[in-house]
Amino acid sequence: MDQEHYFAKTIQVPYKSGWYIVVLPTLITLGVWAGLAVGVPALLSWNIPEWLGMLLCFGGFIPGLAIAVVTYRFLLRLAEQGRGELTLEGDRLRWRTGRRWHEMDFTQPYSAKVAAGFSGLGKSNADITFYHSSVPTIHLRGARREDILHFFPEPYFVDELAAMPEEGLPGFEFAAPDPAAASFFAELLGCLWRNRQQNERFRLYQKFPWHRRPQPAFRHIRMIDLKACTLEDQTFIEELKAQVVSSLFYVEATPDYLIGWVYHLLRSKLDGLPDICCVMPLGYITAEVSFPRPDWKPFIVGNVLKQALAATLGTKAPAGGPYLEDRYYLYVRGRGEDGARLELTFDWYGPGDEGYEEAEFLVRFVQAMQQAQFGPTDSK
Repeated sequence: MDQEHYFAKTIQVPYKSGWYIVVLPTLITLGVWAGLAVGVPALLSWNIPEWLGMLLCFGGFIPGLAIAVVTYRFLLRLAEQGRGELTLEGDRLRWRTGRRWHEMDFTQPYSAKVAAGFSGLGKSNADITFYHSSVPTIHLRGARREDILHFFPEPYFVDELAAMPEEGLPGFEFAAPDPAAASFFAELLGCLWRNRQQNERFRLYQKFPWHRRPQPAFRHIRMIDLKACTLEDQTFIEELKAQVVSSLFYVEATPDYLIGWVYHLLRSKLDGLPDICCVMPLGYITAEVSFPRPDWKPFIVGNVLKQALAATLGTKAPAGGPYLEDRYYLYVRGRGEDGARLELTFDWYGPGDEGYEEAEFLVRFVQAMQQAQFGPTDSK
């Protein structure tokens, strides 16, 4: 390793605390909601119509959120008063936001994400986010994506959306026009690049053949009925299984195909054996993850069954679940065997689910292969 990698470099930069950016706005929202939902009925001796109680309970978030938005600029100004200090010594990062120093050794296993592009506010930014660690996010305002890729040359790994502190991602804040700050950020990127094999997130990224153009044998989506498939289809599926590079619950990926498993019948869900195998050619399909959607069916059915059981037993329904939960879906779009547009939907992973990071890369891989085939604006 070059001697300059061991040179200790120290810098002081502004630090925006999550206390002002995340915690206090959340407390303000919840405080106003609680004040309306509990305080108003209490002042009226709890003698209010049922409709008013429900309105205060479910509508109290709106004024709470509005007040949090109004006070957010003031909280950001308070957050800007903080400063932090970082030191990079070879492959070891030390930092502090108060008196106590913390340390992270990049030669040991870690998990980090690099992003460079535009924020949700349309401003140029780059950031390094560390997972399962106390290291705050490190931002570089005004950074150009091409400059970041010069030091971390894996464009498919580097996210294009880079959130800023005022968008809810607190941390250290460097400024690209400052030569000392830009140099420190570049040194840190170089450190991550040298130790990328220790990065758990990068190892997930390496599962996929990003720089190989897919070569599927057909361009349409094939739907194979596993209960009535031919010997040729069975052989084809076995060959695909041997080539799998990423295996998630409902979807698997090979260098040339995306494989989706469909469970239509109750028996299939019980014995774990799918009914249909969907073979989707990479380069000729797109993938998109839905926004979180309330999963009403188990919520309604579960509560109906709970009330029915309580009525049958002549008891009061127990408190608690089932609760209304959000679900995510993966939409895969392509052409069917008849040439018509076809969209398939699979249950998908949400933030906090085991396998979420790999699922992120799988979707990105499908999109990258489609762009490699037709370009970013082609919709074939």
